[in-house]
Amino acid sequence: MEYKLRLSKEEIQAIKDTALDVFGSDVRLWIFGSRADPRRRGGDIDIYIEVQDVENILEKQLKYLSRLKLKIGDQKIDLIVKPYDCKEIICVEAKNTGVRLI
Repeated sequence: MEYKLRLSKEEIQAIKDTALDVFGSDVRLWIFGSRADPRRRGGDIDIYIEVQDVENILEKQLKYLSRLKLKIGDQKIDLIVKPYDCKEIICVEAKNTGVRLI
């Protein structure tokens, strides 16, 4: 599948693979912010993840970030992890403006 993201194919694959490894097969993942808009420049990697099970979520967030940085290098990554169908403004915005990868 072709995405209009300002990320390499290797970075996209690492983001997806790491999410599946850490959060499990029921994870949902979007890239949003400047990296989801090919007209914008710079910016950190904004990742929005929804999970069914929020148990041990802080531990999983830290594990995800550390594993991902080992794969793609030390880049600025903003990670938001919320339960399925979150209705908070940031959740709705990330899903409406982002690109879903998983």
